[in-house]
Amino acid sequence: MAERIKLNKVSLRLQKQKLAMYRRFLPALEARKQQFLMHLAIVRKEIADQEERLQKIRQEISIWSSLYGDMGDLLKYFIEIREIKSSIRNVAGLNVPQFYGVEFSNPPYSYFATPASFDEVMRQSREAIECREAVSMLREQESVLFEGFRKTSQRINLYEQRLIPGCKESIRKIAVYLQDQQAAAVGVAKVAKRLTQSSEIKDTAM
Repeated sequence: MAERIKLNKVSLRLQKQKLAMYRRFLPALEARKQQFLMHLAIVRKEIADQEERLQKIRQEISIWSSLYGDMGDLLKYFIEIREIKSSIRNVAGLNVPQFYGVEFSNPPYSYFATPASFDEVMRQSREAIECREAVSMLREQESVLFEGFRKTSQRINLYEQRLIPGCKESIRKIAVYLQDQQAAAVGVAKVAKRLTQSSEIKDTAM
């Protein structure tokens, strides 16, 4: 239901204050939107880079695929994730997760009781897992940033398409009404003056 506007000077002043406030907030919202767009572009580039890196690592790992059957029982202890290291970064008022790496379990093992290629297979496997977790958190970043961008865009549209035009129209209506009232008051005053003058002339004639 549309807001009913009172046609008086107080309402006119309030509408002008609202319009000034909306116009003051709009540039800040536009700047926030641009921040989200900039960070989204960075994150999407990082996602593409990490996915390309992961693909290359998987291709390298495929060379060792025949050895995984022999190493699998031991390898699983060395690719077990102990901690995904991350923090929260503030971006335009939003809490965005930031990836810092993966900490793996690191039990002792004998160099003589494991294949010579074990260290390289373990390193590549860990690198693939770390890359996978990086992409996962980057996707989370992208989701948070896009939601911020979407909501900010909606708010800008609300200001530009409804609130600001609504205030302008209300100001126009109130101003027209007050001008009409003023014109009517002037007209009434003129008629009253003529009637008063006419009455004074009659009294003088008598």
